[in-house]
Amino acid sequence: MRTTREFLIHLSAVCLTVVAGVVAATAQDAETKGSPELIVDVDINDEVWLRDHAMTEDDVGELVARLKRNGCQTLLVRCGCLGHLPYRTQLSYPAEAFDAADVRANPAPGMIADAEAYIAQRTPWQKRYAEVIRAFNPPEVFIREAHRQGMKVIAWIDLFDDYYPGYRSKFLEEHPHCQWVGKDGKSYFKGLTDYAWPEARVFRVAQARELLDLGADGIHCSTSAHCRHLPNTHEIDFYGYSQPVVDAFRAKYGIDLRTAKDFDRAAWHDLKGDMMVELYRELDSLCHGRGKELWIGLQLGSTTHFAADPYFSTNVVARFTNHWKRLVDEGVADAFILGDFEIVSSPDHAYWKVKEGIQRRSGEDLFAWAAREYQAYCKGKTRLYLFSEWLPHTPSALAGRLRFWADVTCTNRFDGIDVHEAWNLQRHPDNMAELGKMAESLKACGLK
Repeated sequence: MRTTREFLIHLSAVCLTVVAGVVAATAQDAETKGSPELIVDVDINDEVWLRDHAMTEDDVGELVARLKRNGCQTLLVRCGCLGHLPYRTQLSYPAEAFDAADVRANPAPGMIADAEAYIAQRTPWQKRYAEVIRAFNPPEVFIREAHRQGMKVIAWIDLFDDYYPGYRSKFLEEHPHCQWVGKDGKSYFKGLTDYAWPEARVFRVAQARELLDLGADGIHCSTSAHCRHLPNTHEIDFYGYSQPVVDAFRAKYGIDLRTAKDFDRAAWHDLKGDMMVELYRELDSLCHGRGKELWIGLQLGSTTHFAADPYFSTNVVARFTNHWKRLVDEGVADAFILGDFEIVSSPDHAYWKVKEGIQRRSGEDLFAWAAREYQAYCKGKTRLYLFSEWLPHTPSALAGRLRFWADVTCTNRFDGIDVHEAWNLQRHPDNMAELGKMAESLKACGLK
């Protein structure tokens, strides 16, 4: 009898929590109807690495509640980084599997000036990570706490971020051919996964399925790639010659990409883009088959390109065509995050000089160009969000940047903005309040 009574009390509490979440979500929708959506992305890795103690479930609950109080409507929770998947999964090596020998064997002086100091820092970080994952499953708890607050949670997966010294992708070590490769068929862009291979698509869909099983409201596919910071070749379009691409190009055009001295490069980029569309279609089937959303990080212009060594440069070693209209027409993409991991606020940077398909009018910045390029076609079909780039952590500097991003979001009438990232809002006691001010600015522009 007592067991039954305790069960009923527990059931009532659960029901009240669910009702509270629904009411909160309904009130939030009513309050911000017509206003740009305020999204904050949370990098689980930084939350674990940079705290002065092992992150707890209470820490997660407190952070999510503070974000909600300061206007956040949707959480974007990063569930991968550097080839490591930060949750309980068989798809990744365990968190503590940091490889010091790999660091020493793959020097990256531009990013890691002192390999031994880096190893001394990262080894205990990864042990702490393992401690956290043994205690609880981070994305599952972020999802639970956000739902309690009436917030939507999209699980963020990195499509191309699968290596950094000391961090090894289990999938790519088991399938090394599933990386972008040069004409010789053996010079790989380490960590840049190639979705022309069916097994690479199977792996990424499996990751997305696990995250939806944890209760995520959708999946976001990001083009972030830390491997682009590492030493690389300095030959334009060096990579993109995997066997599936070579076979498909030969079947369509009768030309062997690996031996031909000249060929239609635009057609080549289109074909690589077709294979990305296939990945998105498979994720679309998974997500929409469950009534969940699929968001896609979309670089500006006609191609997604991977400038490397350094990251923001003219050294574009790999690229594929952005078939974004197809993703809209087929109902694949519920949302695009435009300028994903790009520097849209710096239109005169050299990075943009080699970007294809961007013709700005006189006096037009990249935000205005993007509004003109994407909004009419996507209206009523695919939402368009901005990416806030890398934010400062001092209150005064942060305040200025958040005002800037609120202004460009409102002025150009985008559907919302992804604020990158939650850790920056915790680095000073006054920072979270600046997010609240941004939320008020977004609400105000929605009322105009």
